[in-house]
Amino acid sequence: MLKAAIFDRDGVLADFDLQRARAALGAALPFGLDELGRRLRDFAARVAPPVDEPGERAFFERFTAELGDELGLDDAARARLGRFDPRAALVAYPDARGALERARARGLRTGVLSNFTLLALRGSLAAIGLADLVDAALSAAMIGAAKPAPEAYRAIAAALEVDPRACLFVDDRPEHVAGAARVGMRALLLRRRQGAAAEGVIEDLDGLERYLD
Repeated sequence: MLKAAIFDRDGVLADFDLQRARAALGAALPFGLDELGRRLRDFAARVAPPVDEPGERAFFERFTAELGDELGLDDAARARLGRFDPRAALVAYPDARGALERARARGLRTGVLSNFTLLALRGSLAAIGLADLVDAALSAAMIGAAKPAPEAYRAIAAALEVDPRACLFVDDRPEHVAGAARVGMRALLLRRRQGAAAEGVIEDLDGLERYLD
């Protein structure tokens, strides 16, 4: 019997408002934020994910330092990039609150499991108006393990006081979905703007409805 619904934050519950980010970064970069996001994803794919808050700070500092070196940014541009707080550009997807409300209406406990806190996971959820609908929120920095390590999924299940086998998990990364399935969770892949082509794949959080019963 399903007792909890667990969501990734970035790409599932929340996205980045590019206009807000552009306003904060100004002319610090010679390219757009889509390219910045691509470079950040590439960087994250080749380094170990941080598993504590100092490690997360060091992760972003190393990324911005390497980017500054690669682009030959001057000191002013480096400083502006270093001061950028991604939380300021975080926004909830339009379907996020409704999905959490529907899960709770069915008596499910709700959780968020993120590899990156942006240095304040609960605070970031509050900033986008979702914290009141989340029973437990954990990140790699809080757990000491990152998805797809089994410890990460077991930690959020324990925080929700449910067995992993009674959890529904939603993420936009196939490897993270596979990691949840390995600990016995019912796992769904969210493919926004790509369409749902198979069982266990949804194109938006409204598609979660049939998996909640």
